[in-house]
Parts: sequence; structure tokens; C-alpha cells
Amino acid sequence: MARAWRDGRIAAIVSLTCAGCLFDYGFFGDGEEVVRGVLVEESFVQQAAPWVDVLFVIDNTASMEAEQEALAQGFGSFIENLEEAGVDYQAGVVTTDVSGPDAGLLRGVPWIVTSRSEDPVVDFEQASQVGTLGASPEAGLGAAWLALTEPLRSGGNRGFRRDGAVLQVVVVSDTDDRSEDILGPDPAAAFLSFLSQERAETGAEAFLSAVAGPVPMGCSGPHGRAQPAYRYTEVVEEAEGVFASICEGDMGAVLQAIAASSLVYPTTFRLQAEPDPDTLRVAVDDLRLDTGWLYDLDPPSVVFDEPPDPDARISVRYRLAGGST
Repeated sequence: MARAWRDGRIAAIVSLTCAGCLFDYGFFGDGEEVVRGVLVEESFVQQAAPWVDVLFVIDNTASMEAEQEALAQGFGSFIENLEEAGVDYQAGVVTTDVSGPDAGLLRGVPWIVTSRSEDPVVDFEQASQVGTLGASPEAGLGAAWLALTEPLRSGGNRGFRRDGAVLQVVVVSDTDDRSEDILGPDPAAAFLSFLSQERAETGAEAFLSAVAGPVPMGCSGPHGRAQPAYRYTEVVEEAEGVFASICEGDMGAVLQAIAASSLVYPTTFRLQAEPDPDTLRVAVDDLRLDTGWLYDLDPPSVVFDEPPDPDARISVRYRLAGGST
């Protein structure tokens, strides 16, 4: 038990177990407890390498056989890029068909391909062969939303999403999104709102990338024609993802670019309680920082302008909001 002077009286700092937090209570010299507010100290360690959860949403309608094969062949380049960077990754596959009971359910065995899988390339190639019997309209945004929200998030797709992991949703389709039945009259705005919520809840970036038909004319290539994907383009641009033409012959190069865009370290560190902002003190590797970060109220978080270095230790000390001092 450490001791500190407050207002000429001895106060005891009592450390309780709370996932790295310290709770501070004041006592008079005769043992009578007084309300002085609660002092909290939280510690975080920056990831040694980025964590990335990649959800591929693959169009499984009749025109997509060649594109699916090209995607499977190019996945080796995607994995190679992530493994060279030492990334802890997870990948899963759903389809654009949301007409049946399996809408949004991850495909394949295992349903999550990870950096610890014995042969992740083979696992993904098998998962990505989703067939061409899917129903229209193709609802890529809606399928992704179903896969990443309840009840599937903690049910059939349990284990896919991780706190602190970047989310990269990659839609592969030769037509534009039609998710009104799931996301309402403005699916693009609804999905952008979902990505914003993901950032807030997990403390990591969330992107949408698309391999689809470029606007305004669409395209034709070795695998066939593609309609212009206005809605996917809108979300990709707002979410700062990667857009690539599905008519490109080399899917491996496209996937390499998407992998590179996913290598993002966390800048947001969520607090367990709401602080009095005036009492916030932040240090990185024991060096106090008075600039280079800000406090975000909803949810309570410290957000850095630039991500702390790999393995850096972040300490945040504050008094709880509403407490007396």
C-alpha cells in the first residue's frame, strides 16, 4: 500500500484488480473513509504487428465462375504480403446471396482461415469456391452486415471479429450492391455508419474495399463484363478502402494492394470508465505526452494522432467523471 499526502492528511492508495486499473480511495488518519473521487490508471501495450480480420464477400451468381477461380489463384499473393509483414490475420468468406437461412454465414472448413492455419492458401481456395447458384439481387453490403452483427457475430461466426483488429471487408462482384431489403433505402450510408461503429467499439480501423466494375461505364475483360458499381465505389471512397476493376487479369496484384492497405496499427485505446477530461494524463514508454492525442467521449477513449510504436506501453491516468477531489 502506497501513501500520499492530501490536504495535510494521509491518504492510502489501494490497488484493486480490475484488468490493469488502480482505484484510489481516501481515508482520514482515524480510518474514516472520505469521498475524494476514484483515481484510475490503465495500461495498454501496442501490438507487435497489426491484427487484421478480412471478410471476403463473393458474388455467387451465374456470371462469376471465372472471377471466383481468379480470386482463389490470387489469394497466395495476399497471404504472402501479410505474412512478410508478420501480420496476425484472420480471413473468412460469405456470399452476396442473402435469400436463405445461411445468409451472412462464413463458408468453408475451417470457417476462419488464420495465420496459424496449417495451409491457409488451400483453406481459402476451398472456402472461396462458393458456386454460381446464388440468388439475385446481389447484396454485398447486406451480407457483410449480417456476418458481422448479431446473432451471427457471437453465434455461427463466433471468433471472427477481434477487438484491436483492423476490419477489411472485400466485396468481389460483377454488379452493384442491392441491399435495400437489409440495410434500408440508403445502404451506403447505413454501412458507413456500421463501419464507424466498428471503429468505436473495437479501437481499430474498418475499411471496405471492392473488386467490381468501375464507374461510369463498367468494364469487360478476360473473365467477362461487369456493371458499374456506383454504391460500392461510394462506400470505398468514404471508408478509404481500395477499389480495383474486376476485369483486371491479375487478381493477385489487386489483392496485394488490399493487403498493404490493411497494415494499420491501432490509434484508439478504449477506457473502462468515463474520466474527468481535465485529469487525463497520458504516457508512452514512461514519457508523458501533453500533445499528439485527444479524448473521445463516445465511447471513452484516448485517440493518438499517430499510432504508438510496436510493443510501446501506453499508460492513462485519470479521475472518474463526477467524483469530488
